[in-house]
Amino acid sequence: MKTPWNWLEGVVFVSSCVLVTLVLGYLAVDAWTMGSGPPDLAVTVGTPVRGASEWRVPVTVENHGDMAAEEVHVRVSLRGQGAEEAEFVLAYVPRHSKREGWVAFREQPSPSGMEARAVGFATP
Repeated sequence: MKTPWNWLEGVVFVSSCVLVTLVLGYLAVDAWTMGSGPPDLAVTVGTPVRGASEWRVPVTVENHGDMAAEEVHVRVSLRGQGAEEAEFVLAYVPRHSKREGWVAFREQPSPSGMEARAVGFATP
């Protein structure tokens, strides 16, 4: 005995096949075009914000490279004013993405008097 064709089942089946094919194609193209260069980290500082007993500064780390970076150590230094330094660690910065963190200082930092950089990272 032949089962009648249900049009809804056919639409769902074809849609699922197309969706799976598109996802596999995207993953294949992404893997094929991924470069082999190291992480390229750029660190920028934002505007200081007054806290209860300290000044907090937002820090953005952008990875422009083709590989992810793990355990990214970021150091922010105040030039001149009191030579304060603050550090933090980002667990993971994926390729072509950005992550944010904050540092705190006792003295009021001026935006032009801060220097921020990634001092070290590991590659997965």
